[in-house]
Amino acid sequence: MSSSKKFRKLLIFPAIALGVAIFILLVRSNHKPKRAQISEQPRAVRVIPAPLVSVVPRAIGYGKVQPGQVWEAVAEVGGTIVEIHPDLKRGSLLAKGDILLRIDPSSYDLAQSRGEADVKELQAQFRELEQKEKNISRSLKVEKSSLALSKKELDRRHKLAKTKIISRSEVDQEEKRFLAQQAKVQDLQNTFDRIPAQKQALSAKISSARSRVEDTRLDLGKTIIRAPFNCRISEVNVELAQYAQPGKVLAEAYDIGSSEILVQMPLSAMKPLFEQGKGEPLATEIETEMLRKALGLSAVVRLNVGGETIEWKGRFSRPSEALDPQTGTVGMYVVVDDTYKQARIGVRPPLVKNMYCEVELRGRPMPKSVVIPRSALHQGIVYIVGPQNRLERRSVTVDYSQGELVSLKKGITPGEKVIVTDIIPAIGGMLLTPQTDNNLLKSLIALATGEAPVK
Repeated sequence: MSSSKKFRKLLIFPAIALGVAIFILLVRSNHKPKRAQISEQPRAVRVIPAPLVSVVPRAIGYGKVQPGQVWEAVAEVGGTIVEIHPDLKRGSLLAKGDILLRIDPSSYDLAQSRGEADVKELQAQFRELEQKEKNISRSLKVEKSSLALSKKELDRRHKLAKTKIISRSEVDQEEKRFLAQQAKVQDLQNTFDRIPAQKQALSAKISSARSRVEDTRLDLGKTIIRAPFNCRISEVNVELAQYAQPGKVLAEAYDIGSSEILVQMPLSAMKPLFEQGKGEPLATEIETEMLRKALGLSAVVRLNVGGETIEWKGRFSRPSEALDPQTGTVGMYVVVDDTYKQARIGVRPPLVKNMYCEVELRGRPMPKSVVIPRSALHQGIVYIVGPQNRLERRSVTVDYSQGELVSLKKGITPGEKVIVTDIIPAIGGMLLTPQTDNNLLKSLIALATGEAPVK
């Protein structure tokens, strides 16, 4: 065995001795290990104080814009078109009273002149008849006086004949004269008696002639076709120098003063809108205005243009006459007034026919209630921050839900801290660090009161 190997074996003993010494030292010190203290860690959550607000019930539907009034320019008289408005083209805007078309009035001018001449002729005949009546009246008065004298003379001669002063032949001659005078008076009287009937017939003819003149004057007015309101032309079916048949539709236009949208909505969405008037009769006599007041609906119309939403204030007009047989939805007509007056180039367009719009119907505000976000409701359970910042699971009863909003009947007291963070797992009694989300609270209140759109 070499000297180096002997040296390495000798080194083992000092190491063993050192280890034994350390072990003895540890045993003598007798210090026990320290136990670590476990502390409860709180969970940070977002909360809102449960607000008590009056919810405005709303329902969303969609529909296409249609004109509130459509007008057809129908030819009421026939004739050749002699004038057309230079802007009578599809899409053009024309003002109320603008002359759109003019039909040749020549034949109606002539007819009016002939009618007026006929009236003057009949009036002249009537005046002549009146003068004839006066003349016959005067003649009749004279002839009646002559008849009276003739009667006296006849009576005198009868007396003379009885005394044999005159002969019987002279009496007979006087009787003939009396009878002739009597017949003359009777003829004049008959002629005079017929004059009132003749005057009545002439008056009727004059009235008829005047009516024909008035009809011709009306026809003459119908040769000019004017715009009945501020309108937009949608159809033109006539050309210059073309003959227009009576009854032909020459052009079509629609009123730009109002736009109408038929909105289809499910009955389930409409039900909350009528809660305030639930059970009350509409009216003793059903009228459209009474119906509008009973329902108490207002409307907001929205149009999305390039990602930007434009709004108009609308008004509920009337419900449709029947449910849609395919979708089972009810139609509601909403009217928006003066969208062309509100239009701004590049900023706010008018509502044009067939635009597809969103319509929001709003009912009367409901009684105040506690509202929470829909995300804070977990199958009928709401998490709140209880005493000592401990999580509490609370059963609630839902009254009404609308988009991201839920209105509660009971279960939460106004001002209680509702947890809006999605906690997994949500263990009752766990320690929390609540942080109020003021932005969410403001948006929730805005959604409830109708200041924010339904999401």
